[in-house]
Amino acid sequence: MIVVGGVPGAGKSTLLANVAADVPRAVVLDPDRYRRRIAARLPSWVPYVAYRWVAHTLHAVATVLSLLAGPRSGRPLLVHDTATRERRRELLGLLARRCGWDPVLVAVDVSLAEALDGQLDRGRVVQPDEFVRHWERWTAQRSLLAAAAGGPRGPWSAVHLMERCDAFGQVRDLVRRRSVVVAARRPEPAPAGARAANPCAA
Repeated sequence: MIVVGGVPGAGKSTLLANVAADVPRAVVLDPDRYRRRIAARLPSWVPYVAYRWVAHTLHAVATVLSLLAGPRSGRPLLVHDTATRERRRELLGLLARRCGWDPVLVAVDVSLAEALDGQLDRGRVVQPDEFVRHWERWTAQRSLLAAAAGGPRGPWSAVHLMERCDAFGQVRDLVRRRSVVVAARRPEPAPAGARAANPCAA
């Protein structure tokens, strides 16, 4: 099981969609799939914020049920999660391990400007106070995740911090059981008011 984490706008859904297209045997759990299904049944004027909790609840239930069902041969599981809530993140890894999975955490590392631009590009902007909470938790935990090695006794077998441009290829290789992983560098802060460069699609 690979959990793809990162703040809103980091590119998790795009990355997962690309991996799913490239590795059809992978099982991908992403709340964005529930969002699209619900949106298709509602009038276009209904904002996502009105049913966001439904999409995320369905995603959480599907994730727990998939973990409890245990691993299936040749079917890696990829899970979308912000991973900024430390206790929830650890419980997710511990539950996966207890159910027989080999849990790996991939944190997509982006700058503040890139995260905000990512939300604009996808057309869904998180409420400012909620995003601030995500960002504060992420910045407080980033150095810990960068130094984490993982191991057989903790919640994660491995923890990888990856830049967005590297993440697709590296997650795809992890799914294929290849082990080449490049650690992320801390992004340079963008000048005030500048739009971050976005050379990659993850």
